[in-house]
Amino acid sequence: MTHQRQVRQLAKRIIPKSPLVNTWAAWCRLKAQSARHIFEAAGDSPASLGIDELDMMQRAYPLEPLYYGYDPDSIVARGRARASAMLDLTRHSDQFHRFLDLGMWDGMTCFALQELGKSTTGIDIRVEGLDRRAIDSGADFAAMDAEHLGFADESFDFVFSFNSFEHFPDPELVLREALRVLRPGGYLYLDFGPLWLTPKGAHQFETITVPYVECLFAKETLTEYAAANNIQLKEYTWMNEWPLSRYRSLWQRYESQMERVAYYEIYNADHVDLIARYPTCFKSRTQTFDDLIVSNIEAVFRKRSA
Repeated sequence: MTHQRQVRQLAKRIIPKSPLVNTWAAWCRLKAQSARHIFEAAGDSPASLGIDELDMMQRAYPLEPLYYGYDPDSIVARGRARASAMLDLTRHSDQFHRFLDLGMWDGMTCFALQELGKSTTGIDIRVEGLDRRAIDSGADFAAMDAEHLGFADESFDFVFSFNSFEHFPDPELVLREALRVLRPGGYLYLDFGPLWLTPKGAHQFETITVPYVECLFAKETLTEYAAANNIQLKEYTWMNEWPLSRYRSLWQRYESQMERVAYYEIYNADHVDLIARYPTCFKSRTQTFDDLIVSNIEAVFRKRSA
């Protein structure tokens, strides 16, 4: 666990969420200020590093522990923490009874909501990852594409999604469907990342350990390196490759249909030294510096009445 992650986890226990996020963002922007200036002055002609640089950097960045555990107790604790986190960000949570989970994976957030007396439905493109405790909880689960939900209009009081929006091929279609099945006054809760173009945005957590791998190297270089070193890369098709700026534009386009109740962009300035060292690699991927240092989004929206 990095020192910065330890500091963040300690701060979460003692500082209210909004001031904590704002303080953390200000600190990250200050830390990244020099890299921002170098980035903004760089040219945007296509640039990538080669396989020798990849081999050298792979040795320099050791594998980090997984962010959270997958043992039975950790899975239950994570589901309960997620259920509490999203309900804490809403007012009058006792008025919400019908919940829909988009991308439920193991189903344990639904399990936790069932414990709280809610009626929950979870969907995912595959259901093989469901935990037996979730299946036995009384929640409904279905294999379904989030871009084409098989539910009637205004079927749910609350729609939520954890760590899935960066994977949906077309987040706008998913947002449109979520709003369709949500009743007026209902809540949409999203918590997802790391986003594309951020240090861990490629989600190669256990394979390529180099931060910003999707910015620094061409896909062909990564494929060649993986084949030479017997590494099984995760397919890039697993990611929608949306940076922060596209999500910001998406929220703006739907302001007439939903209002923000709470909104947090979580900054990560852990590896801005790489931006300063190889600015053209990053500038050829994006013109927006925040795309590189805002790694996660947590948002609560309320559906407006027609």
